[in-house]
Amino acid sequence: MKKNIDWFITLPNDRLDGGAEHFLMNLTDYLSNTDNKCTVYFLQSKKSDRWKIVEDRCRLIYSPFNNYFLGYFALFIFIINYSRNHNIKNTLSSQTLINALFGFLKRLGILKRTKIIVRESNSIFHLLNGSKLFRYKMAYQLGYSKVDLLICQTEFMKNQLIDALPWMKKKLKITVMDNPINIDHVKANSAKKHNINENCEFIIAAGRLVPAKGFDILISSFKEIEDQFPHLELWILGEGKERESLQKLINDLDLNNRVKLKGYVNNPFPYFKLAKLCVLSSRIEGFPNVLLQMMTLNTNVVSTLSAGGIDKIKGVYTCQTENIGELALAMGKCLNSDNSNNRREFDGFLEDRTVKNFVDVIIEKVNS
Repeated sequence: MKKNIDWFITLPNDRLDGGAEHFLMNLTDYLSNTDNKCTVYFLQSKKSDRWKIVEDRCRLIYSPFNNYFLGYFALFIFIINYSRNHNIKNTLSSQTLINALFGFLKRLGILKRTKIIVRESNSIFHLLNGSKLFRYKMAYQLGYSKVDLLICQTEFMKNQLIDALPWMKKKLKITVMDNPINIDHVKANSAKKHNINENCEFIIAAGRLVPAKGFDILISSFKEIEDQFPHLELWILGEGKERESLQKLINDLDLNNRVKLKGYVNNPFPYFKLAKLCVLSSRIEGFPNVLLQMMTLNTNVVSTLSAGGIDKIKGVYTCQTENIGELALAMGKCLNSDNSNNRREFDGFLEDRTVKNFVDVIIEKVNS
């Protein structure tokens, strides 16, 4: 007799590098805590222990490969074999190539009774070009036609997808859903023991060190306000391929004593809570989960208009993307203002974005 699996959740790796990975971790944590049988599959071999909190409640499966694309093809073979002994009720993923693979497996009849639920993690047609964009377009064509529910984070993301691929409007069930946040988890982790010097005043930013996050803009903007706030430092949490170029920019601007690349931090929440200012400097986002986390813990928040919907959040100081002067102005204005009333605004904005509400809506929509 086949075993029943309620949710088969797939990620590129277990490192929790970005918002999509944290999103899937939060949903897995909730689902496995509510009597759902969950299996989580990683396309790469084990890199960290960051999924340890759920390993006693769901099965974690790692590809034997370090290479993403080898793991991608291994997943194809794995699902064919796995489906012989398991009834998979739902799949959940948030990376375009993985999403397309599950749709393609359903197209082949391998997952014909499975609900394929996918989430767009970014605005691909505004982020990619050339051969990489062509590869993603092919993935959409091959797999997405059999997707049961396509979740977009914003109306902007949905519209750019339909503009680029008009066939989706008629063939797919597409919905816009606000990113959920586990507020209790964020607050509990913000209170955990840390090694932050609480006498130090700092601005905080967090994310992978990649061009899309705009940390080069942030560093240059900080240079413009450094004299106004002589006791403030800028700390950036995260790792990535841009570390060397960002450090060079810090050196060139003579900011070695003021700007610190802190590397990956397993628990960023105490930093968000203790910072004088939290900043999102991205060039483009799907919708930034880190912004919601910052709003949960701090009332001084600045963000670029890097995703649809940010301009609607009351209390967040906003500016255009890729504008050093505007970002510097927003940071200075926020630091010089009393923003204590933002607590009420932020709490009101966040109260309906629970993981439970998100899962309930998914189940309702995919079965309607």
